[in-house]
Amino acid sequence: MNPHTIKRINGKPLIYLNREVVNGNSFIKFYFKTDEQIIRRIRNNDWIKFSVELQAYYMLDSVNNIGIAKELFSDIAWVNSDYIDRKPKLKVSPANIGLNSFAQLALVKRSVKAHVMLFPFEEDGQKFIFFKHAFSTGIVQEIQRTNIFFRNKELKVWQFKANRHQLLKALDFLLPRLAVKINADLKISDLKIILKLLEQHYVKGSRFKNCPIAFAEYMQLHNYSKSTFTTYHSLVLRYLNTFKGHTLKQINNFGVQEIDSYHKTWMQQTSPSPSLINQSINAIKLYHKVISNQVIDLKDVHRPLQNKNLPSIYSREEVKRIIEAISNLKHKAMIFLIYSAGLRVSELINMHVEDILVDRKMVFIRKSKGRKDRYTTLADKAMLMLNEYIKQYNPGIYLFEGQFGGQYSSTSIRNILKAAKRKSKVATRGSVHTLRHSFATHLLENGTDLRYIQELLGHNSSRTTEIYTHVTTLNISKITSPGDLLSF
Repeated sequence: MNPHTIKRINGKPLIYLNREVVNGNSFIKFYFKTDEQIIRRIRNNDWIKFSVELQAYYMLDSVNNIGIAKELFSDIAWVNSDYIDRKPKLKVSPANIGLNSFAQLALVKRSVKAHVMLFPFEEDGQKFIFFKHAFSTGIVQEIQRTNIFFRNKELKVWQFKANRHQLLKALDFLLPRLAVKINADLKISDLKIILKLLEQHYVKGSRFKNCPIAFAEYMQLHNYSKSTFTTYHSLVLRYLNTFKGHTLKQINNFGVQEIDSYHKTWMQQTSPSPSLINQSINAIKLYHKVISNQVIDLKDVHRPLQNKNLPSIYSREEVKRIIEAISNLKHKAMIFLIYSAGLRVSELINMHVEDILVDRKMVFIRKSKGRKDRYTTLADKAMLMLNEYIKQYNPGIYLFEGQFGGQYSSTSIRNILKAAKRKSKVATRGSVHTLRHSFATHLLENGTDLRYIQELLGHNSSRTTEIYTHVTTLNISKITSPGDLLSF
């Protein structure tokens, strides 16, 4: 039964009732074309709930409940129970069984092609924010009426004063029309602005639930990394908006049973990775601890077993071909430094010029994963390449800067590697992070002690580093196969 085919009778919408048995329990589902008046009536009656599994509002099956439902909606809708036992027609699909775009059911992505990047700059002692974009004539006229932006004809950019009030006004104007990105040098700590930027990617209907600012405040206060903050926010937002028929107050009172049901349905419908499910469990556990002061025992929440996948590795010959395929000195220096020092992408783009310790042949890495500082090795060839790069490009604060100054884009680094692999015809599957895995594996194959590799990589546990003993093929290649012991 498709709610979009349901018609109206005498101006009133129709609500169809349909029975379904799940795990021996009988429920009555409500089918109706989206109607805010009906939804408001449902929200005021806690005995009608929304099921992620059934993807419908439902109530317990009883003659009494059916009668109450008909009476409840009598002034705003017609409740029809004629099809209560009709089974939906089975549709055959070539796709995987059960994959019904669960992500779209929870959060619908906005369709926005154009974006702007906001950059900070100073002029005559005043701080401003600027961006480049070619607006249509009609939009330009709207901009002129807002008194938010003004055109800098010399720089050919739009700019506005760098303060909280003006930035919020600017976002209110830009976000309905464009996607907004923030340059790394524009530091924003105001949570209202941060959440507005994070939640700009979704269609916000009348039932959209924003992430409570109290949850974001907790993560900010406890110094969660930007990556963890963004991930937890995204997972909690998905969780809250999956239960479209529940109020925030109802969701805040959920326990282990509802959380388990949520993740089981997610796994059946879109087959997410076990690590993503485990991250979601951790994020939701923290959410309930912060918002409802409810401590959920992780022992009671079912977790999927993690896959024990070995990392992909580029051979030394493949790394050589990738580096040689890059003609741009700056791009070559970035990719080679990532490999030769075993860096994460985030560590490279955060690196300052003074972090290259030439006299000690070391690289200083500040506030890496786990907010730890560490040192790693600086190859002679990397040092020569960096010296030539610094003379030619004369970087300011960051070792590698973007087009307008500030940090280099991680996306651009990934694109550089992708192009180099294509040009060098390296078919091994892998990303920029694979260069870090290759660094560790090649060190191990060269006889470096595992404890030193752990220090260079910044791993807390030796168990994390031990994975490279399973990746190296040095010792395996020396083993004689029993197949070679047979004579034919």
